[in-house]
Amino acid sequence: MSQTILFLLLIIIFPFSILFSLNSPNVILEQGLAHRIFYFHVPVAWVALYAPIFSTIFGILFLIKKNLRFDILSVSMNILALFFGIGVLFSGPIWAYSAWGTLWDWTDSRLQSFFVLVISLLAYFLMRSFILEPYKRARLSSFLSILCSINAVLTWGAIRWMDNPGNHPGSVLGKSGMDSDMRISFWLSVFAYHILFLNLFFIVQKKIKIDLTLEEIRANQL
Repeated sequence: MSQTILFLLLIIIFPFSILFSLNSPNVILEQGLAHRIFYFHVPVAWVALYAPIFSTIFGILFLIKKNLRFDILSVSMNILALFFGIGVLFSGPIWAYSAWGTLWDWTDSRLQSFFVLVISLLAYFLMRSFILEPYKRARLSSFLSILCSINAVLTWGAIRWMDNPGNHPGSVLGKSGMDSDMRISFWLSVFAYHILFLNLFFIVQKKIKIDLTLEEIRANQL
């Protein structure tokens, strides 16, 4: 029932939020229409940053409970973290070029730390692919997910804790400079992309369960 409600919310709210962000809020004159990618880039980045933390929580629960159900939840979170993280790396240069005149600022700590986060997630799945035994794979993945979540926290703090010489703006939270129409579109986009995230989370879980079942069937046939 909850999945049905989430899906209905997705097909109603997600298209509306995209159309609203493309047409309703004002744009920053210096950036032009490219500024509207802000309503995609930031919500997607938020998901990419906290999904590894949830993955670590589930990974720790696996280490305690020794239940593969928690490994499924953990790896599902990191799959989505990688998916949304790649979305950030593709959308960021579009926004950066309109705002800074360059596709990538190598002096920006947030950009570099986000790139490292995506690389760590790729390494997580690469190492996971080398181990066939489910419990050993889940155990290693639980420890690797801790490293990914540390990278996520450092990325979140890159514009808060570090002396950032780059062009990346500060946190959007708590700022009074965002016009009301921009603020409405921003929070609507945040809500819509989180609904997308939850729907994908249920789908990915089911896909991993099917893969594990097929692995067990093949193992029993050998």
